[in-house]
Amino acid sequence: MKINWLRNKLLLSVLSGFLVLSLSGCFALVVGGMAETALVLADRRPISVVTIDRGLQLEIESTLTNRFSETAHLSVNVFNQKVLLTGEASTQSIKDQIQSTAAKVKNIRTLVNEMQVAPPSSVGSRLSDSSLFTLVKAKLLATSDVPLNSMKIVVEAGSVYLMGITTELESKAAATVTSKSSDSIKQVVKLFDIITEEEKQKLNKPSGNEKSQSSK
Repeated sequence: MKINWLRNKLLLSVLSGFLVLSLSGCFALVVGGMAETALVLADRRPISVVTIDRGLQLEIESTLTNRFSETAHLSVNVFNQKVLLTGEASTQSIKDQIQSTAAKVKNIRTLVNEMQVAPPSSVGSRLSDSSLFTLVKAKLLATSDVPLNSMKIVVEAGSVYLMGITTELESKAAATVTSKSSDSIKQVVKLFDIITEEEKQKLNKPSGNEKSQSSK
């Protein structure tokens, strides 16, 4: 009941934000901020992993930007110590170098390199991705079967990458909703860490378990 109330409140915030920001053209940026708030409110990752993810994000971005800013346009996203690289590299050699450089960073559990060997994407393409991200985020936020509080959405060149901690049913629901969000979506790539229903219950109620144990 509490989860549904939270979801409805977040959805109302997004819709309100749309009405205000449709006048300013900053919708995608604010929705991104709202998404981060949702993650903090109810994240299936342990706090220690959330901290590690943030450190990985900063370290990898800094390392790759310093070395490859002139030869690649890249984006780094991290969730549950899984690193996703997207964007464009000028050559296959540069793409390979980016991967090997990122792989040297400690605490990475999985590295997924989805970069394309191509010229840097245009401003128009990036704006289109931003709009698509906003649309997909709103659709998932309105879907009760999807744990948006423990997911990350990445949109690059019309492809949508879904990261997070979900059950098999949640994974399928998220992919289905995403694929139906817009005809402009080229592909939906699931990068979820799959858990069982029993694991889901434990992860969704950590504080309650702790209280019951402490009262014994």
